[in-house]
Amino acid sequence: MQVDLDHAYSFCKDIAVNHYENFPVGSLLIPKDKRKYIYSIYAFARHADDIADSEKYSETEKIVLLNELETELDKIEKNDLEYLDPKNQNIFYALSNTVNELGIPVQEFRDLLTAFKQDAVKQRYKNFDELIEYSSYSADPIGHLVLYVFGYSKVKSKEIFEYSDKVCTALQLANFWQDVSVDLKIDRIYIPEKVMSDFNYDEMMLYDKIQNDDFRSLMIFLIDKTKVLFNEGKNITDLVKGRLRMELKVTIAGGMEILKKIEKINYNVLSERVSINNIDKIKLLGKIF
Repeated sequence: MQVDLDHAYSFCKDIAVNHYENFPVGSLLIPKDKRKYIYSIYAFARHADDIADSEKYSETEKIVLLNELETELDKIEKNDLEYLDPKNQNIFYALSNTVNELGIPVQEFRDLLTAFKQDAVKQRYKNFDELIEYSSYSADPIGHLVLYVFGYSKVKSKEIFEYSDKVCTALQLANFWQDVSVDLKIDRIYIPEKVMSDFNYDEMMLYDKIQNDDFRSLMIFLIDKTKVLFNEGKNITDLVKGRLRMELKVTIAGGMEILKKIEKINYNVLSERVSINNIDKIKLLGKIF
């Protein structure tokens, strides 16, 4: 079935702009002619994430639905668009156009699905390395996709992609530490078991919301490791140009600001969730520009 491309992109834009948990996609720092690509990428990721986090599906049902999305990616790769599932054809029709026009490897989207499948069945992480591996699927591909949108590729810009991985992993970790209390509500814990053990803390104490010195020490440890990743990746802004450079500066500054806010509340993330408000955004933009 033939789908109108403009309608497909408009459908993706509605998801990106109106979803209750939207990212700042299509911001003024992203050129107008590139925003539709960001919308299609976001719509795919959002749809898959909603499946992985849904309360109405069992683990088995989630995997089945995510496997169906992977089948749609196979169709994009083979250019079999007439066989797209009508349920998701707008998203995948727009995504196919994005992939073809920008030369994006479909594997980037498969990697994202790997993370979403993991979210569907895995709620605990044994050590920090497991968390980094998860982030390599959940976060790093997003950075790659943005770079492709702006005309960069892994083959020609290997160093840029390596810096991007550091930044994206750091952003993912910052989000974990920001959302410790939120994730607990869906029985998901990203603080590694080994880290808790090393600081004489455990899962029961986490659910009891005990914020003692041991808890603060483990949060300091995690935040310090996250800062290291930000610092290792921040040089990406010296290697990219134009609006992407500004976008990345704002993104990195926002991630660091989350960590600073956690420090300001004395690491009590179990009783208070920090966030970036409009005033914070203005201040960050002022520092950068």
